[in-house]
Amino acid sequence: MNPRKSCLPALYRTGLTVLGVLAGILLTSCSSVKVANPRTNLELAPAPYFDDKTGIYFPGALGSLFRQPVVELEERSPGLGLAITYRNADTRIDVFVYDLQASIIPTGIDSEVIQRSFQDAISDLSQASKKRIYTNLETGPTSTVSLVDTPFLHARFQYTEALTQKRGQLFVSGVNSQIIKIRTAQTLTSDTDLERLLAYLGHAIEQSRRNGFGGLPTSNYQKIVDQVAQIDLRNGLSEAEAVSIAQIELVNQDHHNRYDVNSAQMKQNRLPSSATITFRQYPTSPARIVETPLIIEVDQNGNATIAEIAR
Repeated sequence: MNPRKSCLPALYRTGLTVLGVLAGILLTSCSSVKVANPRTNLELAPAPYFDDKTGIYFPGALGSLFRQPVVELEERSPGLGLAITYRNADTRIDVFVYDLQASIIPTGIDSEVIQRSFQDAISDLSQASKKRIYTNLETGPTSTVSLVDTPFLHARFQYTEALTQKRGQLFVSGVNSQIIKIRTAQTLTSDTDLERLLAYLGHAIEQSRRNGFGGLPTSNYQKIVDQVAQIDLRNGLSEAEAVSIAQIELVNQDHHNRYDVNSAQMKQNRLPSSATITFRQYPTSPARIVETPLIIEVDQNGNATIAEIAR
């Protein structure tokens, strides 16, 4: 594949028009689905669900909230990923994992795609109010909070749905090269300890990093964009160009959630005709016994090919 022929300066595309489908699922009423009573149906708790893009194991239950069947949105609406819902009679937690068909979702909350995704989530609430799905909607100020060690853009809100007063929270962040959006809904009379349940999700995210998943910080993303814009192969391949092209290939082949884009090293220098670039896996805890770097071959025309993983 020749990454120079793709739209290199814009490594991610914010396909935000697809969020209408996401909003419709997100705003589904908490009262529309029958929920098993975990006090009498403990055997009904499903097994954990593993998401192979983020490396997160989503538990089968969060306290008394049971996980509902995972909704795969990607096939019918590319870019929307999947939706995971936990609920009991008075509390609901929706988790969305998606990428909007972007090449890179930078880690954290500072990137444009995360900022805009959060604003879209706020707008979805307003749209629900205009459609009278919600009434008496009140949205609080935007803040930054952490679920364990992962920062999220955050807002609280209150509303009335089907004559029932409810409160909710929104969380959005870039995690392991995906967007994670969390939305909660809870009746005002609920005694469910929501903060404790959200902490469980925070620990699940941290465990994914200990298992060797990761992502690209916004500052490093911008550096790669700047380097790609300077590629000029008329005088042959330089080391910096070989590294940039290999980085783009790593991203294009969706390996940047397991291999550190910033760990590029020249293994074989045959410049200006070709080069071999290696990338390290993200670290694990405990550390792996054997590391298996990814090898990418780059030729003088800018073509990049992933070779066999080193043993």
